[in-house]
Amino acid sequence: MTEGVRYNNVFGTYSHGPVLPKNPKLCDFILSTALERRYGEKIELEPLPDALEMQAHDSVYDKIISGTIK
Repeated sequence: MTEGVRYNNVFGTYSHGPVLPKNPKLCDFILSTALERRYGEKIELEPLPDALEMQAHDSVYDKIISGTIK
């Protein structure tokens, strides 16, 4: 998918619904980037289960690919 833009640490997107709960990898990236900026070093957080979030992501992705959502 090519929708959205990133410039340095600013993200822009147009989405149907909330972008962070449906994109746990993006959420993780934003959190780790903010922590690194704040503390000056990469901080590893204990992973949380994100099976439900990935199901939501995959469901929306499949709808976009199939043309159900435009």
